[in-house]
Amino acid sequence: MILIPVAFTSDHIETLYELDEEVIGESGHKDTIKRSESLNGHPVFIQALADIAKAHLDSGETCSKQMGLRCPGCKSERCAESKKFFAGQGPGMTFAV
Repeated sequence: MILIPVAFTSDHIETLYELDEEVIGESGHKDTIKRSESLNGHPVFIQALADIAKAHLDSGETCSKQMGLRCPGCKSERCAESKKFFAGQGPGMTFAV
């Protein structure tokens, strides 16, 4: 079996320890479960990140439409204000382009 840590794009000590020692090591199947390598600095991954950043910059949008979405039931004013800030909707908010 292969454990694929999709939420982690790079290896770091926390990921390696938690997955290798705690998850796999304590599973009772240490010999049959292996962790796949993270994307780290793989050229295809780096190019994908560059392509995403370039497409965003070329779009002229300050932030994605998803940035304005709130979690269901969110009542946090701090959350609302940060979303307004990043979307450029707050009073006196300007963005460098």
